[in-house]
Amino acid sequence: MALRWNCNLKIRIRTRNHTKPGKSEYGNFCMLFLPATMEIALSGSNFLPFLLSRRAKTRRTKRVRFENKVSGSLFLPLFRILPVDKSIINPQNSTVMFSIHIKGQRDPNQTDMVKLSLIFYKSGCIRSSKVICISGAYDEWDQKSECFLGKSPEYTAKNKLLQRERLKYLKVAEKWESEQKNWIAKELCHYYDQQEKSRNRYTTVSEMIDKIVDTLCQQERFKNSRVLMSESTAENYTYLKKALYRFVQCKYHRDFSKYMFRDIDEKFLRAFTLYEQQRGALSGNNGGIQQKLKTLRATCAKAKDEGIYGVNLAIFIPFKRRIKSRFTTPKALPHDTIQRIEQVDRSILKRQENLFLDLFLFSYYACGMSPIDICFLERDRIKGDTIVYERIKLDRVARVLLIDKAAEIIERYRTESYMNYVFPVFKWKKMDQAHMYATVSRVGGKVNKTLQKICDHLGIREKVYWSSARSSFISKMIDEGYHPLQVAEQVGNSPQTI
Repeated sequence: MALRWNCNLKIRIRTRNHTKPGKSEYGNFCMLFLPATMEIALSGSNFLPFLLSRRAKTRRTKRVRFENKVSGSLFLPLFRILPVDKSIINPQNSTVMFSIHIKGQRDPNQTDMVKLSLIFYKSGCIRSSKVICISGAYDEWDQKSECFLGKSPEYTAKNKLLQRERLKYLKVAEKWESEQKNWIAKELCHYYDQQEKSRNRYTTVSEMIDKIVDTLCQQERFKNSRVLMSESTAENYTYLKKALYRFVQCKYHRDFSKYMFRDIDEKFLRAFTLYEQQRGALSGNNGGIQQKLKTLRATCAKAKDEGIYGVNLAIFIPFKRRIKSRFTTPKALPHDTIQRIEQVDRSILKRQENLFLDLFLFSYYACGMSPIDICFLERDRIKGDTIVYERIKLDRVARVLLIDKAAEIIERYRTESYMNYVFPVFKWKKMDQAHMYATVSRVGGKVNKTLQKICDHLGIREKVYWSSARSSFISKMIDEGYHPLQVAEQVGNSPQTI
């Protein structure tokens, strides 16, 4: 006999299972979710009254065979009858199931009493358990029916409490399934925990990035008598979040907001790296993948410190060389190359280009002072023949001996700089910190462009960058026999990095 439905159909059957004489078990059973316009042929003459009456006597081990005819194709799947109040079949993926059971065992402290626990299960996940603060006599607990067998008002009330406790978790699970959330059994187990720390163990990657950005935007540092924010670092996390959303949508057609840290594995990182490199190649770069991987690892490390579930830092080991690329530290230049750049005919340079050349030379003369420290350098940091300042990027103090060549460059721009800054990098007073960092980045690009122009004029084949002055000075000091401790004090680094 064949039946045909033109709509989604979910068949629920109320059954009565006879287990022992005088005892019976009731429960709702879900058999099948039927897609639209599916013709079903029921094998056997007893199944039609079985479905139409919605009442039947069956056993838990009963298996029902359906022959599904769809577009001329014949499928013969087997479905086991499952309790609806304990497990739900996902209409979109019949292999995804979840269940909540109540398990009882002897209390180790009181052997005549039962210790009850909720057992959370979802296919593809590790089971999780949660102890319930409800107990009773062990002899009165029935493991099959998952309830107390006693007829007293006390046990009746306890059975209601147990079913209510299980139901509230089932409602959450059904809600998550309807939202197509990627959840796990342990997350459901801790959903109603009172401690915020336990609930937050299942924070998504997107939520963690937002949390870090909020923290950085409010973080203040006091350096060189100025209050600095970490807005530039926060931008790296914002760019990472946009890149991850773009990648997941393009590659997997999913919403990244639902990604947990357990979803970030080595396969994901390799696909993300390849995607960003291909995308960056269109603009003639590597897509900034080095910075993105570094920021993503920092996000995972922060999540691990906070005890968030599913974080695995080992997945970044194959990308260690990429994160710490050899290109991050520019190659040191020979001293004669620095001298040739110093003695270049400045008539070939424009007025602004002369400033950019002086910024490079000052970095070399000032013991390899980094570009960002040069831009933010104030005259108050000059103490006689010494410059004492705090590194912007590191919590270290540098002490630079002010030589004559560096002093001449400082004096050259005394009247052009505004406020207390040494060099005329910033042009107006009401410039906020975000604009300042953007200005430093823009000036850095112009300095590198000017250096390339000078190298082309002088026939220098080496790639010269603004940051090359720092590495060149450190190499020169080491070659001249200075102790790493002396060099570290002048450049504001730790001796281990020299």
